[in-house]
Formats: sequence, structure tokens, C-alpha cells
Amino acid sequence: MRHTLLILFIVLISTSLYAQQTVQRDNGNVGGAYLNLNPDAEESCILEPDGPCDIVSIQAYISGGPGQMQIVICGDPSEGLLPPTGWVWSYNAYGVVNYTHSGTAGWVNIDISSLALKSDGYDRFVVMHRSYPGGPRFTIDNQGQTQPPNSFIMDPNFNNSLGFPGLYNTAGGHYMVRLQVKYLYPLGPGSQPPPNPTFDDFTVLAGLTDGGGNPIPSARCSVADWNNDGWDDIVIGSNWFQNNGNGTFMNVSGQIGITANGCTFGDIDNDGDLDVYAVNGGTNDKIWRNDGNGSFTDITAATQIINDAPTVTPIWFDYNRDGYLDLYISNGRRTVNNQEVYFQDALWENNHNGTFTDVTIPSGIAAMEPAPFQDCWGAAPCDYNHDGWVDIFVATYRLAPDRLYKNEGNGTFTDVGPLTGAQGIPTASPDYFGHGIGCDFTDMNADGLIDLIVGNLGHPDYRGQFSNPSLLFLNDGPTNFLMRDKHMDMGLKFKELNAGVVSLDFDLDGHNDLFHCQYSYNPFGGSEPYRYSRLYRNTGPPDFKLKDETWELGALVHGAWTAVRGDFDRDGDVDLVVASPREYVKLFRNLVSPQGDYVAIRLKGSPVNNVVADGYGAKVNLYFTGGGKRIQHLMGGGSGTTASQNSNELIFGLGQNTIDRIEILWPNGGRVTYTGLQNNMNYTLHYNGTVTPIELAAFTARVDGNNNVMLTWKTVSETSNAGFEVQRSADGEQFEKIGFVQGNGTTTLPQLYTFTDKIDEVTYYRLKQIDYDGTYEYSNIIQAQPAVPVRLDLAQNYPNPFSESTSIAFTLPSAGDVELAIHDPLGRLVKTVVAGTLESGNHTYTWNGTDAAGERVAAGAYFYTLKANGITSSKRLNVR
Repeated sequence: MRHTLLILFIVLISTSLYAQQTVQRDNGNVGGAYLNLNPDAEESCILEPDGPCDIVSIQAYISGGPGQMQIVICGDPSEGLLPPTGWVWSYNAYGVVNYTHSGTAGWVNIDISSLALKSDGYDRFVVMHRSYPGGPRFTIDNQGQTQPPNSFIMDPNFNNSLGFPGLYNTAGGHYMVRLQVKYLYPLGPGSQPPPNPTFDDFTVLAGLTDGGGNPIPSARCSVADWNNDGWDDIVIGSNWFQNNGNGTFMNVSGQIGITANGCTFGDIDNDGDLDVYAVNGGTNDKIWRNDGNGSFTDITAATQIINDAPTVTPIWFDYNRDGYLDLYISNGRRTVNNQEVYFQDALWENNHNGTFTDVTIPSGIAAMEPAPFQDCWGAAPCDYNHDGWVDIFVATYRLAPDRLYKNEGNGTFTDVGPLTGAQGIPTASPDYFGHGIGCDFTDMNADGLIDLIVGNLGHPDYRGQFSNPSLLFLNDGPTNFLMRDKHMDMGLKFKELNAGVVSLDFDLDGHNDLFHCQYSYNPFGGSEPYRYSRLYRNTGPPDFKLKDETWELGALVHGAWTAVRGDFDRDGDVDLVVASPREYVKLFRNLVSPQGDYVAIRLKGSPVNNVVADGYGAKVNLYFTGGGKRIQHLMGGGSGTTASQNSNELIFGLGQNTIDRIEILWPNGGRVTYTGLQNNMNYTLHYNGTVTPIELAAFTARVDGNNNVMLTWKTVSETSNAGFEVQRSADGEQFEKIGFVQGNGTTTLPQLYTFTDKIDEVTYYRLKQIDYDGTYEYSNIIQAQPAVPVRLDLAQNYPNPFSESTSIAFTLPSAGDVELAIHDPLGRLVKTVVAGTLESGNHTYTWNGTDAAGERVAAGAYFYTLKANGITSSKRLNVR
């Protein structure tokens, strides 16, 4: 539709009364105004500050007739592609200001400092208003818009190409609308660039690549310790990566031989190994038994599970508390004859003999999803009402209400989504809710109740009035456990293509933070903007606001669908794997300066006591010395976002607290308390009350000039440790026993062990740690090279964290100039530990925690960097 443009021959006189900087796209020369807009047409101007800043005021050149002008400042859910509309003001508007226009065209300055608006670094703001006949208008400049356009007119009186109201047109020039801002990190007229990321893209260096060395695009990924060595492995589609225990991964896809679009894990036969549901769609899905030796066996036919439907998310959980894992499958849609056809979800009960029975009808699931069914996507096991019975949450697509199936404890479920509010928040239609992609359950406000975050795709146009944005429900607790949406109060941003969510305490301050994926239909470039996912820091009490720190922390990825968590380098903080089919799956190593200590927990159940072997269904309560507690639940296999999975290791950020005790509420009703646990430790807590394994602080191999190998390993503490079986392999897959080293039983003191071998080829070693009761766990696998080393190797310092001194070991492939230096988190040199020429081989140096002046450094995170022969390697250490 065309609009008549009234040319205004007015000379612009610009005077600046502010020390702040101006964000603008216009050229300052008046072009005209659209005076004949239809009623309720919206004029919008998208403005993007250069970095983090405070928004002080709006400056606008106003034309048109006299009258009130309601100016709305909003978020930009489409990342600059198109402005939002008034249909989403209820959850996208940051503030409204009323300006009375005299009818004389000219500049106005509107102070909005009282709104306390901030750009977090990657934010755009949209300044907009609705027109009425004879009323005020924004004014355009006298040049056509440069790309990308930022000024738009949306007319709700005409339908667009999709067939619903809201026809967009670009304005003939840039609207003369500006923001006055105060940059938090000023540099010239703009902002400093972002700092070096502390969520570092470590993908290629970690070896998460295909056969050609290329990173892998994918919408899904999963984390599971499938070989029981205590180090989390990663699955990306049909690519299986085994953790080497040194920050890198080995591609073992050929050995595993499982083809899939996504995987979820659970020990369905209670043999101590994680089995896998491999999603391929319909009757191509497979269930694989983990044989415990690095191989899997296809047992699909034996299970009698058939899912002739478009599988989206399979989740493993024990719904009837019989000690065996059952299976829930959320199913999506197919297009048949140009019509969408939906498929009912399914519930399969484990028969304890390797077979399953379809109980979708007797459980009540079928009745709650009648034909024509729903398009179900993310699904997650949960215990929203803390009654010990595992419930099911299903995020539905196509505006259907989300489902919260309450487990009644008698083999049946009831949909309490409407009663609790978990179905979504009301929209303009009582039957419409959201486009649910994924969900996560965690305690966001430290009140001891499990909360719910739902990632919803939601459009900012006419459709937005009928759909939910992403939601953050706080649990009200007894007696109805109502879910109250607080996403706006807590600062969760509305983005059009919000997708999967995952919670994590990345700074170990004891408050759960959040990563929210943002999808894209296209690769970045051309007309497609960069759609950043967002990393939010939980600021803690009193209101637990979420602060978007993507600009400061990094973790930059375009078009991400899912994200999962795990501590892949076992340094105590949580790393992220983010799956994007538009870029690639990225492993972000967490280098954020910790705000406290941690404890990491793995669980071992007891099938004879009706607790599944991997502990699914357990709730962990951690109590602090002096009061306070934190909770985490391990309800089952599956992350809540389509066919992906988080680590089964639960990492608690402790802040400045120490552990008084941990109490586990096992799914059979048992309650076990564990005491004597220390900060900065990794534990396995068993159903019978024992605590294992030994915390293996270091496991290294050193080779001398005669090819003698000295294996060295250290433990921080030990519980019921009979000893270590030393195993050797030529290929890293098939191991043989070559010796046994006696353990020290139970001790809280660090222990050092050694073992000597001789090699003439590349050789792999691992330890099998055995308890007195026969329970065992494997260490990571390490490699020994014969004679002269072939690569630069920087080991993790030991001990870490430390208070007095720490040892830093490295291996040089050849003689040369070497520098080993300590830097603070801002990259400033603290101390040079060694600088000079060194021979090839193994070297160890000690840092006593002082700077170049001999002064003791402050507690916190530091980095040690080794430079040798043109290669640089860096790792993080922590000073107490």
C-alpha cells in the first residue's frame, strides 16, 4: 500500500545538551512525514546501541497535527529483520511515554531514565507509536534507507502475504528517531568491543569434528558417560565422541556403529551401563543395549517397542517405582497430502525381562490426548509436586496447551496443566497457548521447590496475541503447586525463534543461571540476521533477576536448537554443548571466574530395592553449614528439549558455603543422609549410604629416553579403596591387566601412586579402581609416546585449587625457547614462571601463588600459558 509523503522544508538545527552518545540511523535532514496513515497504523524505528549502555532519552523529530502521542519502547524479537507490533506489547514493551504535540514540527527530547532501560550488549530497541487521523507522526530523513532498513510502517487494516492482518512497508527514509545512551565501557563515540570470551569455543581443539576435521552441524546433541570412566562423552547425531580425559575427544563412531538423529540414555536392564534410544523417525528408531565393553547390541525387536510415528523426544524414567526404567515418547507430525497429521504420544512399561508393554491407554495418557492428537516436542520427567512420583511435562507445538501429567501413584496420570497453570498463560483465544520447543526443571529462586522454564517460539506480528513467549514458572508449593509465570519480572527476553533451554550454575555462586537457544531457519548472512542465543546470569536474592551476559561471556552461536550441560574437563564448573544446524555443534569451555566452590554428584541406585541402577527418580538436597540448602533432581534420561540429554552428574555451586550434609530422597521412599563431604570434590553416592569413588586428581604418563613409562596418579581422598588394576592397550579400545597397586582404604589425605612399564610403540593406559565390595570404576584413558615426544602437552596443575603452591607439568616435542607465565582473567601478566631455552621432554615447575613482586595474589581464577616453538597452550587454575 502506498502512503502520501508530505515534504517538510524545515532546516534542522541540532544542539546537544547531553554528554551521552547518540544512537541514530538518520542523516539529520528532514524528508517528510506520512500524514495520511490509516487508523492504528504503526510507525517503528529499530535502533541498535554499540554495546552495553544505559538508555537515557528518546530524541525524535515529530511532525503532523496536534495531540497526544503514545510512544512505546520495545524489545526487538526479530533481531532487526522486522519490528514487533502492538499485538505483543503486553509482553514485549519495556515502557510507554506520553508526549503532547503542539502541532509545530521539530525535535523533542523525552527523558526515559526513570524506566532504567539498559542494553546488555546485543540488544536492539524499537521505538514505535500507533497513528490516528490528524495526529502526530514520526518524520523520515531525506535519503532512502541504507541496508538493513530500520524504519517500518505496519498497517493492521490490510492482510499480508500469509493471509492475516498486518501489512509491512519500509519507510521512504530512516525515521528521525534516536536514543541518547551512556555506554558502560565507552570508546570514542561508541563502546569497547566485547572482551575475550570466557565461554570459549573449544570445539575443534577438543576434536569434535567429522572425518575431515570439520565441525558438525546438528540440531541435537547428548551427553552421557557410556563407558563408565567418570568422564562425560558426547553424541552428535551418528557421531560418537569418547572423552580422553585431557580436554579432548576421540571419534569412535566406527566402533559404536549407531545411526541416529538424536539419542537419550538410560540403564534399562540395570547392569550398570547406559543403554540408548536412537531416534531415526518412525519404525527406524532403534534401542541399543550397552554391552559394557565399548560396543552396543540392537535389541529393538526383543523389546517389542514399535513407534510408527514421527518420534521427537523419548525419555527414560521409572513411572511406577518398580526399579526398572519405562519409556515415554512424545510424537510430532507428518505432512500427508498437504495436510498436517499428528500422532499420539506413547507410554511403554518395562516388564523386567527385556520386553515392554504399551500402557498408553490404561495409564490415561491416550484419553488426555484424543484424536486428532497434538504436535508434541520437548518432554521431560519431573516431580513438580515433590511427592516422590515422577510426573511428565510435554511442551506442545501449534498453539496447543502444554501438558503436565501428574503421576497418581497407581499407574495412571492426570493432566493438571490447567489447574497448575503449566499449560501456558492466557492469550487472545482461550484455546491457544504456545509453540513449545523445550523445557527444563530447576530451582530458580533457591526456595527448595522445582521451577519450570519453557522455551517457546513466538511471532511478534498478529499471531503474537495468540501465542506465549518463553515462560519462567516459579512453583508456589503446597498445596496445589501452582506455576506462576515470572519471565518478564525476572528478565527473560522475548525472541521470535526462542528454542531449547538449559539451566546451569556457571559461576558456582549457588544460583541457577540459564542458557536459551535461539533458532534460525537460515544460515547467517544476506537478509538473515545473527540470532544469538542468550546466556543469563542469575543475580540472586532478593528477586533473582536474570542478567543477559552474552556480550561479556561469549558462547556466541547462530541458529541453535538445543543445548546440554556437562563438566567435560572435570574442573568443577559446568561447560555447554550447543547444537546448531545453521553453524555447527559448539563445545563452550567454561572459563568464567568462579564465585565459589562446587561439589559434583553421581548416583548409584539399587534395583533390588526398586531404585534403578542409574539413580533416576532421585532428589538431592544439599544443606549448608550454618543453614540454607540447594536442590537438584535426577528424574530420568532426556534433557527436555527434542531428543537430547544432559549429563547425569549433578554439579552444585556452593558459593562461599561449606557442605553440612547431603540428603537423597530415593524414588522408593528411602531417605539417606551423607556426611563428611568436602567442597571441590566429585562423588558417587550409593543407595546403601557409601560414598565413592576416589577423586582421581591426576593421572599421567612420563616416558624417559629409554622408553620407560612412569605412570603417576594422585587421589584427593579415598573411601573403601582396595586398589587399582593397571590396564594397557595398543589401540585405546581393548585393554589387558598388567599389574595391581594396593589402595589406602579410607582416608581423607591425598595419596600418590606410581607404576612403571616399558613401551616401544604408542600405548594407552587406564586404571580400574576397585572397592572392597567389588564395585569398580574406570579412570580416563591416557596415552604414552615412545622415546622423543611428538607434541606439546600442558598438564592440569596439581593441586587445583591450591593455597600454598601448585605444580605445572608440560612436555616439549623438541628443544627451544619456552615461556610459562601466569595471567589474571583480564589477560594481565601476573608472573613469568620460566623463560628460556629448554630441552625436549618432560618438565615440571612450581608456582607459589605470588606475583612478580613476591606479593601473594588474591584468591580466584588465573590462567597459566605455555609458549613453545610457535605453539601456545593455556589452562585455568584456582587460588584459594
